[in-house]
Amino acid sequence: MKSLFRVLALVALAAGLGNPILAQEKKPLTMGQTVSVTATVESVDMGNRIITLKGTDGKLVAMEVPDAVKRLSDVKVGDTLTIKYTESLVLQVKKADADSKLGGSAASDVTRGKGEKPSGTVTQTTTATVAVESIDAKIPSITVRKADGSTQSYRVKDPKNLEGVKPGDHIVVTYREAVALQVSAPPAK
Repeated sequence: MKSLFRVLALVALAAGLGNPILAQEKKPLTMGQTVSVTATVESVDMGNRIITLKGTDGKLVAMEVPDAVKRLSDVKVGDTLTIKYTESLVLQVKKADADSKLGGSAASDVTRGKGEKPSGTVTQTTTATVAVESIDAKIPSITVRKADGSTQSYRVKDPKNLEGVKPGDHIVVTYREAVALQVSAPPAK
C-alpha cells in the first residue's frame, strides 16, 4: 500500500504540487491543496501488474500496481483514470518536551469505492516530532530536522506564527495526504 501511495503521490507532485505551508496556532490549523491528474489507460499488463497511462500532454507513464489493488482486471484499455492528490498540514505548535526523541508514526487507511469500475481513496496520516534547525523571518520559513537526520524547509503563512519558536525547540507536526482514484469507461461515441 505504501508503494501505491508513494507512486501516486509522485504523479501528483509531478503535476506541480509545492511544499506545504506551516503555521503556528494555539488551535490546530489545517491548510491543504489538491492536484488532479487525468490519464487514459494505454495498456494493462496483468502478469507484471503494470498499467501504462497516457497523460493529456501525450506522455506515457508506466506504473506498478501493488497487490492491494484488487480490481486491476476491471481496468481496460481506453478507460480514463482520474487521480486526485490532496495534502494538508495540521500543525499545532505545542512544543514537545526538549528531551523528547525525534521520530514519528504513520497510519494508512484504504476506502474502496463501489461501482462498476475500480475506485477508492488511500489516506496516510503521519505525526512526527521534529527539531527546529533555523528560522528565516524574511521569507518567512522554518527548517526542521527529522529523526533520520534529514532537514526540510517550509514556508510559514504569517511571520507572527514564528514568535516563541527558536532553533533547538522540538515541535509536533501532523501531516495528512490522500490519493483518490476513479476509473471510468471511455465516453460513448
